[in-house]
Amino acid sequence: MRDLISVRALSALQKKKRLVKRGDEILTSKPFCFVLENSVIGQYCETCLATARKERLLSRCKGCWRAWYCSDICRDLGESQHRHECQLFRDRPDYRPRDFARFLARLIRKLKDGGEDVVERIDARRSRRFRDLMSHSKEIEKDQKRLDYLAEMMPDLQVLLGKSNIPDREELIQIFGKVHISYLDTMNSREHRRTFLQDNYYFTCDCRLCRDERHARTASSIKCRSRACGAPVHVDESGTGWVDPCGACGFCKFPRGVAYEYIEVADYTRAELADLDEDNPTGLEVWRDVAEAQGALLHPLNLWRSKSLEALVTASVNMRQWSAALAPARENEAAIRHYYGAKHPYVGLYLMKLAKIELNNMEWHPALEHLQEAEEILEAGLGSNHPLVFVDLAWLLIQASEECRVDIQRSLMYGRAQRTSSGGRSLVANRGRS
Repeated sequence: MRDLISVRALSALQKKKRLVKRGDEILTSKPFCFVLENSVIGQYCETCLATARKERLLSRCKGCWRAWYCSDICRDLGESQHRHECQLFRDRPDYRPRDFARFLARLIRKLKDGGEDVVERIDARRSRRFRDLMSHSKEIEKDQKRLDYLAEMMPDLQVLLGKSNIPDREELIQIFGKVHISYLDTMNSREHRRTFLQDNYYFTCDCRLCRDERHARTASSIKCRSRACGAPVHVDESGTGWVDPCGACGFCKFPRGVAYEYIEVADYTRAELADLDEDNPTGLEVWRDVAEAQGALLHPLNLWRSKSLEALVTASVNMRQWSAALAPARENEAAIRHYYGAKHPYVGLYLMKLAKIELNNMEWHPALEHLQEAEEILEAGLGSNHPLVFVDLAWLLIQASEECRVDIQRSLMYGRAQRTSSGGRSLVANRGRS
């Protein structure tokens, strides 16, 4: 998370002479409309999104047996949204509408039931309503892919709403254009980000990251061949075979054909990434082959190197090969920080994953340091009450702290660090004597 807040919010806080720290709450807002994805129904309360835990079990709706709630209060609060679906799912127990179609149907019903008059206060003077949101309806009318996607939703909308309750075409496109927003991951090349945003959201990005020429050139870089340097050196991926001189030491005597070798490796990596199934990222041998093909050519901050290392780590963890995951996970840490920024929530999530790998490799002290940093980042970005923070992260911190305490006690007792392998035998590393 960058240390940026809106200028208006900052000026309002300055007038009150209030210091703003990372993680401070500036503005809160309840969701106007939301829906749980089909894949997680039963894991969260339909109203407050509380997770299923031992001390707070979820119970099913007795009408349709599809919705789950954590309490009678949440059941009553969610009744206005659920009652329309309850009868439908009771009559058609095997019906599974698309997630977005179900969301769109809920939104249309809410707007018809007075949602247009719901006002969200920004401060004492400013407010907004649903109709104030930008829809890009003119651009969507010219975008055949978006129109085709909306057409795919129509059979579900007819079932969920009934033909008589579906708005006319112009109004439906207005509503559709206001809610179908999902920006892309920042870990992409500048050209990809700008093209994607223009094609999907009809604007050209000119943010700080897009204006950072050095950051953009690092995405396609190789290691400087000077022994004392190792800085990233930009390679033109357009096929010209041009390699820039090193910006750190000025080295420029690169071997002939190194740019074409880079382009070949980058194309190979992109092809494997295109076939990657993010929901089932297996293929450990594939990503080992990709890492081997990249060899020592690509710089650690290279975009394709980082993406392939992430896939290699995920595949290793899925196969429970914790020792194989450790080295690539540690190598990729610098790139994750480079592309997301020091305090982005994803950095905190990555540090949690790295710490879990380290714990499984009995690297107690590095794991504890990474978890403590992850706690600071995630509390600021997600809040201390988020389940990732007060459940998952808390248990990892307890485990790492206890293992470090035991390790220190062993060191004081025996003058050496003693670890126990998964097979039960002792692993002893003697420390040097003074």
